[in-house]
Amino acid sequence: MPLLLASCKTMKLETSSVAYQSVRTRYAQPTQSSPIPDDAKIAVAYTISSEGELTAIVYNRTSEIMTIDQTMSFFVNSDGKSTSYYDPTVRTTSTTDLSSKTKGAGINLGAIAGALNIGGVVGDIARGVNVGGSGTSGTSVTNATYIADQPRVSIAPHGNGAMSKVFKVTGIGKQVLKGKNIVATCLKENESYCKFSVCITYSVDNGATFERLVTDFYADSMVIIPVTNHGNVNEALQKLYQTKTDCLNAPWYMINFNYNIDYGTSDFARGIIYDYQ
Repeated sequence: MPLLLASCKTMKLETSSVAYQSVRTRYAQPTQSSPIPDDAKIAVAYTISSEGELTAIVYNRTSEIMTIDQTMSFFVNSDGKSTSYYDPTVRTTSTTDLSSKTKGAGINLGAIAGALNIGGVVGDIARGVNVGGSGTSGTSVTNATYIADQPRVSIAPHGNGAMSKVFKVTGIGKQVLKGKNIVATCLKENESYCKFSVCITYSVDNGATFERLVTDFYADSMVIIPVTNHGNVNEALQKLYQTKTDCLNAPWYMINFNYNIDYGTSDFARGIIYDYQ
């Protein structure tokens, strides 16, 4: 019987850089001391994955049926391309599982933060923001069901639903966080390398009149710290924290560890961005 010989070469795991990116809006986010006002008719919670996929979750805060016109609701990417939410040729790219439980009108946006494992200062602030009433704490949130891809859809009083499509934001996500040393922090909107927006068109009078909620986003930082010596990842991470001292307080941020091989989770995205009207 012939003898078969085989060799196995083990590749050494190396991290070439630690990278950071953050996104905010041109207006301040609600906080525990300045929550979403009780008279706001609509609130939207935006989540962004580490792949740069944007999900919009709409909350009807009124006692009336809310009509969302998806033909007049759209996403404008950083390259200026506008895509309507009602477009049968566009497919949803992913599904956001909020791992949540059912509650009534008092939807607590902080519960979404908890479901997505947001901790620290960001989590503490988020947990005080309530869609159904100012400053109420809680841990429950209604399950977000994706809205059907129809021209117009309805959301029940004090109900919610995720918009029918998830859009990939060009310039956001781990795919852009590779390269040499980059330090760009505290960028103003006119200095940003990535600006995008979402428009939600809605009615609370059975479609007689419509209003628009436009949310403008921009990336306000990008930091890539090279790992100079093999194994010195903590040193690069500490340098990141020193470079962007408030990095964990951004409304949305992600940290990426650039490995040379596929090694499970190499990045994490944290935060939810809110808008209301």
